Amino acid sequence: MPGLISSTRTTAAARRAAAKKAAAKKAAAKKAAAKKAAAQAAAKKAAAAKAAAAKAAAAKKAAAAKAAAAKAAADKAAAAKKAADAKAAATPVPLKVYPTAAAAIAGAQKTAVAPLVWDPASHLLSRFAFGPDLASRNTVTATGADAWWSSQVALGKSASGYAGNGAVQAQGTLLGLNPTQVRAWLKSNGNEYGWNLMDQLSKVTLGLQVWSKAQLYETVVDFFANHLNVANHSDSVWISRHTMDRDVVRKYAFGSFTDMLLASAKNGAMLTYLNLAESNKTIVNENYGRELLELHTVGVGNYSESDVVNSARILTGRTVDKDNNYLYKSTIHWTGAIKVMDFTHANTSAAGGEAAGDAYLTYLAHHPATAAHLAQKLCIRYVSDNPSTALVNAVAAAYLANDTQILPTLKTIFCSTEFWSSRGAKVRRPTENLVATLRILGTTPSTLSTALNSLHWMCNLVGNVPLDWVPPNGYPDVAAAWRSSGSLLDLWGYHRGFVGAWYDGFNKLTPASLYGGSPATSGAAIDLLTKRLTNQTFSAAHKAVLQTFLAEPASTPIAKSNLRWYLIHLIPLILDGPHHALR
Repeated sequence: MPGLISSTRTTAAARRAAAKKAAAKKAAAKKAAAKKAAAQAAAKKAAAAKAAAAKAAAAKKAAAAKAAAAKAAADKAAAAKKAADAKAAATPVPLKVYPTAAAAIAGAQKTAVAPLVWDPASHLLSRFAFGPDLASRNTVTATGADAWWSSQVALGKSASGYAGNGAVQAQGTLLGLNPTQVRAWLKSNGNEYGWNLMDQLSKVTLGLQVWSKAQLYETVVDFFANHLNVANHSDSVWISRHTMDRDVVRKYAFGSFTDMLLASAKNGAMLTYLNLAESNKTIVNENYGRELLELHTVGVGNYSESDVVNSARILTGRTVDKDNNYLYKSTIHWTGAIKVMDFTHANTSAAGGEAAGDAYLTYLAHHPATAAHLAQKLCIRYVSDNPSTALVNAVAAAYLANDTQILPTLKTIFCSTEFWSSRGAKVRRPTENLVATLRILGTTPSTLSTALNSLHWMCNLVGNVPLDWVPPNGYPDVAAAWRSSGSLLDLWGYHRGFVGAWYDGFNKLTPASLYGGSPATSGAAIDLLTKRLTNQTFSAAHKAVLQTFLAEPASTPIAKSNLRWYLIHLIPLILDGPHHALR
């Protein structure tokens, strides 16, 4: 009986263990099935997410493709417009030179390089002046270009030298002295080799470009200062550089090129700069003789190496004293027969060497190649980087027909249809941009010496201080030479600084002087300022850019207390663009 009981107990335990094992197995299977179901659900969810992401990516790609297509279409349209504008600008204008500018304006092709519009007053003042100011623009509009020219000729003759602005002229306390007197002044002030004179010269030049009423005269001075370039800030001319400016360029700017060239060949600064002062009959230095031919007169390709040698020989004897004052020494003049191109001279007398040199210089000034060379440069300066051959020929002919007189030569450009059809075809050099900015803003100095110091510092940073170009060929005068992004960024900063009154020496600008009224809305502020600064109404696209910068609708009201805020932010943007950079 006990054995039966024991057996029964064992069987029951086995059944319970088997049941427990089966239950555990079933639970494990259920758990595995749940895990599998969860994995399948996760996989399904991941597949759905992946499909959704793919769909979103496809949508994004389609949107990007659509945007790219729209941009490509816009770019194509812009390129087509630019090409059309370029073609229109490049289309030769049949040249005609009239007796008056009024007639030339009537016969001109009334187009402009975009985004500028044809505007005779602004065009004239951007070429034969250093940019318009409000008064001169109103005067030209009211009285006409011819009346402006006549008044400017009279002003230039009465304000020759440094008299175009008395306050600016007074800053040049050393500019009326001769080199010996300058050295004495420097020595008495503790630095015999100081650069005070050269600093004064470049600052006075800047001040006259901005504030002189004789704007035509100043542009002619600027042209010939570059044509007969003598680097201002250099050790060799520290006491004499002003004489080249005062006694040569400024003296004859409204006279004849013959007289200017003759004076330049007897100027101590020029002879020192181009080494003629070192030349003598034993060791002839060819530098001045070569640059005289290549840069000052007939130009490259019109002379031989033999011409260079004889050019240098006939000018020996011209030298300087210890203070860079010009003198002629017959004892160092080379004698013997001279032939330069078609010019010949027996040159037998050392005492007559200076007169022989003058005869040679007069021959060069009247040479047709000199006429062509000067005409080309004048047309590049006042018309475009690529003036027509017809205009260059017409200007050269006027130069020769008027015995090398400068004003009649320039008048030919002024009265030509090509000039009046070239609106926007020139780019302002960096200093021209700064000067034009001050002129159009109507900025005045609070302390003139401080203002000139500030302006000189800016010009130095953009690499365009007047008279400071080191090589003898003068500052380049085509757009391709002035593509520095660094200078451009500097100019943008200076535009903002002038409006924001950041710089010492300048009076603060007032809203009344710039708006010409009280704009009620931000859109009206844009319209008033663009018209005031550029004399044109901006296109809808350009206005939209300015409005976007303001981050408000054009209808946004302006409180009177906020007028200055709009000036500070809008004016620099207007001046940073092509409406101001082109001339």
